[in-house]
Amino acid sequence: MLVKPRELFAKAFNMQYALGAFNTSNLELTQAIIWAAQKQRAPVIVQTSEGAIEYTGQKQIAAIISSLAGEANVPVVMHLDHGHSMAVVKNCIEAGYTSVMIDASTKPIDENIALTGEVVEYAHAHGVWVEAELGTILGAEGIKTLQGEAPSDELLTNPAQTKKFVEATGVDCLAVAVGTIHGAFSGREYIRFELVEEIAKQLPALPLVIHGASGLASEHLQRVAHTNVCKVNVDTELRLAFERAVKSYFGQEHDKCDPRKILGPARDAVQRVVEEKIRLFGSDGKAA
Repeated sequence: MLVKPRELFAKAFNMQYALGAFNTSNLELTQAIIWAAQKQRAPVIVQTSEGAIEYTGQKQIAAIISSLAGEANVPVVMHLDHGHSMAVVKNCIEAGYTSVMIDASTKPIDENIALTGEVVEYAHAHGVWVEAELGTILGAEGIKTLQGEAPSDELLTNPAQTKKFVEATGVDCLAVAVGTIHGAFSGREYIRFELVEEIAKQLPALPLVIHGASGLASEHLQRVAHTNVCKVNVDTELRLAFERAVKSYFGQEHDKCDPRKILGPARDAVQRVVEEKIRLFGSDGKAA
């Protein structure tokens, strides 16, 4: 069932587990995510980036997610991941998204606050949950600048700024930069737990979000799920599982061509990854 996230986050916050948030851009990925959640009896967040929306089409991807969610016997949140403008946010809300993220983290903090506050006002008027970001969570393009080093403190979320940001914007949850990296694994992904704790002291009642969880050690994922982090994003590991399965198919000879024989095993591979992450986050069995 397609649901709004407030109660799911409240339960995760109180019971100290995290909701898995998994990116999709087509039918097979969406099936894998929702079927995994059903098998593990877990609430789940299915999210799309602006790139995924452009690739599949706003109406089309929303229809795929909402259709599968409507048939599911577990709660499913449809979420915009890394929206960068009010226009994108409005389009997603009109399409039926129950949660949106506005990412103005690359802007000066005053501009971040202004845009985030505008989005919160609009989204809340439509009953939609809002996530924002403070700090810089590097992607593949940013890793090149690290030259073998972990992200510097200047790029990470400043705990002293978090309370001001949340009070000024009214945001529902906050994505924080605590050492993780978007994209392909670099070998430098890790969570600075002391920073998570400092932020939680500033925001003792606010759910936190971790992006760039692909490539993190299992023990880090299990540990962070017992903090105020209530949502963990996974994308790259799903793509890699999909790609490996497709490569395996083409590594064998076939007497006929059937797209279902290519995409089916890839979907199954993604579902296995999603199930594993759900168990690590502790959300298995939490779908009432």
